[in-house]
Formats: sequence, structure tokens, C-alpha cells
Amino acid sequence: MSEYNLCSVLIHVQQDKVNSVNQQLQLQAGVEVHAKSADGRIIVTVEDECRKTVAERIMNFYDISDVLSASVIYQFSDDDFDENEIIELKTR
Repeated sequence: MSEYNLCSVLIHVQQDKVNSVNQQLQLQAGVEVHAKSADGRIIVTVEDECRKTVAERIMNFYDISDVLSASVIYQFSDDDFDENEIIELKTR
């Protein structure tokens, strides 16, 4: 058993910088890019075992040039996360 933390984040960037910001986000540990749009929106998830690490990663989005804002849309936390339960549910 371990702790599991997941946040979905909507990031707004300069419209002409979507691809460069997208590339920088993909290099970050625990960050997965799910969608991007030409009008400057990027949707990512951030996950880690430590809540503080997830929060720090989200705040670090502001260190990326051309990021205008990062808004947490969804947050999930489970202190008794059992990876085997997830694997079992996926195989059903």
C-alpha cells in the first residue's frame, strides 16, 4: 500500500508557443499531456506519491516561459492506494 495523488490541470499559454511549452511539459517527471489546442490551452495530469511534490510541479509550470496560468481542475488523493486493485479492475 502507498499514497497516490493525481491532479488534472488546465494550462493557458501564449497561442504561438503551444508546441514549445508542450515539449517542455512532456520532459517533466510525473506530468502527462493529454490535449492541446491552437488557442493556447493544454490539459495535463500530474501524479506522484507525495502531495507536496504534485503541488510543487504545478507551481513550477509558472517557471516555463510563456505559461500564463495553471488551474487545478480535478484532484484525487488516496492514502491506501493498492496498485494490485487497479490492475485487477482493469482486467475485468
